[in-house]
Amino acid sequence: MLRAYLYRVRKSALKHPWKFLLLLLFVGIFVIMMAFPTLMAMPNSDGTMSDSFVPRDIDVVRGGLYLILVVMFNFMFYTGLKNGVVGFSTADVVYHMAGPFTPRFNLILAASGTMQLCFVFSFLISTQTAIIYNAIGVSTVDLLCIVAGSFISALIGYFLGSFFGALFSDDEDEGKRNKVMTAGIVLDVIAIGGFAVTAYLNNTLLPFSAKGALASFGESWFIKLYPGGGWVAMIYDGIISGSPLICVLGVGLVLVSLAVLVIIYTRFNLDYYETAIAYAQKAHDMAEAKRAGIDADTAAMTKRAKVGKEKLGGGDGASAITAIHFLMNKRGSKFFFVNPLAVMYRIITAAYLFFMSQGSMAEDADGKGLIVSAFMMMILLNAVVYAGGKTVTEFTKHYIYLIPETARAKLFACLKADIPEMAFDSVLCALLMRFMVGFSWLEAAAFGGMMLIFDLLCEMAALLIMRLLPMLGKYLLMTVRYIGVMFVCSLAMIPVVVVTSITSMLLFGIIAGAAAGVVMLAILLPVASIVVDRAEM
Repeated sequence: MLRAYLYRVRKSALKHPWKFLLLLLFVGIFVIMMAFPTLMAMPNSDGTMSDSFVPRDIDVVRGGLYLILVVMFNFMFYTGLKNGVVGFSTADVVYHMAGPFTPRFNLILAASGTMQLCFVFSFLISTQTAIIYNAIGVSTVDLLCIVAGSFISALIGYFLGSFFGALFSDDEDEGKRNKVMTAGIVLDVIAIGGFAVTAYLNNTLLPFSAKGALASFGESWFIKLYPGGGWVAMIYDGIISGSPLICVLGVGLVLVSLAVLVIIYTRFNLDYYETAIAYAQKAHDMAEAKRAGIDADTAAMTKRAKVGKEKLGGGDGASAITAIHFLMNKRGSKFFFVNPLAVMYRIITAAYLFFMSQGSMAEDADGKGLIVSAFMMMILLNAVVYAGGKTVTEFTKHYIYLIPETARAKLFACLKADIPEMAFDSVLCALLMRFMVGFSWLEAAAFGGMMLIFDLLCEMAALLIMRLLPMLGKYLLMTVRYIGVMFVCSLAMIPVVVVTSITSMLLFGIIAGAAAGVVMLAILLPVASIVVDRAEM
């Protein structure tokens, strides 16, 4: 069975050998980012090298380890429970289920797409190394253990959830699947509730401290004994805390959980053929409908939307795209200029800056560490929002090619709707820098303008990558797009660092960065117009 599957994979990979070069590039970036804390190590006064430039708080590192691994286990468990028998195409149903493959083997193969998502998750963790490092002073070994632990937690969580999803795959078993989901939610409530109660009784929760709460998270036995994620985290916890008993207990629980998975997959009869066919056919129909110009996601959203006094707006031709984008924002937030995802990320940014401001970073010279963290956090999150936003995805929809206007007009119609929401988001960024980082009003205003330009840069870079490299596939394209966008933003950030270093004035550095962004935007915008026009079908 495995030999036949590997043959199929090998033949498919040989059709695109250049993908191996991209894979090597990603591995190289991953290695460099994992080594970031070691590269940042500074000499001590006695000539020895410190573990990291940022002080390493072991209790906070342990808490972060437990948090990431428990969340990863939960996410993958519920993904497996809902989608365990969904990861089949019509070709998979014909080739695997009609061939000499067991249901158990086929179910494991269905996890390949989800495992690719785990690789993307690991790569994204590596790109956030600087943020994690600045927050809690992790070491390279800490980061490697977080990535490895996330994989093990993901495997246990997904295959456990996938087993129950396949065991109760029939429609009449929906009640049993819901009971499994309810049991998981109850377990979550017990773990979080137990942690909160014990932390409160031990006087480690109030007065509230973000780092104190995270450290207490790693001390709670309700979290340590959480299935999957907590057990895996106990292994490294025992090593860095000097508790061999905890390490041995974690190893034992993980081995038992893996043994249980092997037993249930080999002992139980998993009959999910009809469900897999139904889901594969549904996925095929959705793909065909999308080729015909019917966007299933938009249709589903329209079904749930409550249409009252809102109107689509005016305009025809390309200007109708602007009206549609305004309407999408109104349905999500009631305001045409508010992007709900961007606002959520601003809340995350505020929480992160609050967390950072409580540590020693806020006490360094001129608060430079906090400023750098704020810059990186906002740019990284905005790269996610606008590199995969409405303008980028608009040109993947086939109906846009039926509008009898130039690609340039349609692109600018999209930007016309994006600029108000980017401007509002930039105002929020400026306010965060003013009140949480300590910028002057002039510096905050300049930073907001720079963020607006950077948002447009993210969008244009992502649009070019999406239109020029569609053959990469979903996960590879996602990773390449993220790297390309961050490369463009990094180039625009060089003048910020250089000018600030020369003049010792952050305001001049921000203005220089904004000016560099304008120059790059003046290059990318006309190129994007041409690429979109040439890429039309």
